[in-house]
Amino acid sequence: MKVIDCGKVNPASGCGHVIRAETEQELLRLAAEHAGTHNLEPTPELMAAVKGHIEEEPA
Repeated sequence: MKVIDCGKVNPASGCGHVIRAETEQELLRLAAEHAGTHNLEPTPELMAAVKGHIEEEPA
């Protein structure tokens, strides 16, 4: 399972939302949707930052 912690992508947000998905593609889709809750557009720059914070969840 792949995970992204929103607070690690943007520590200033104070957001504790964690996104989990089986594939990177699904994870990025969900992250783009979540960006909207912060009134952010899923720009290529933002998605590159998100990609850099993808982790594998320990089993």
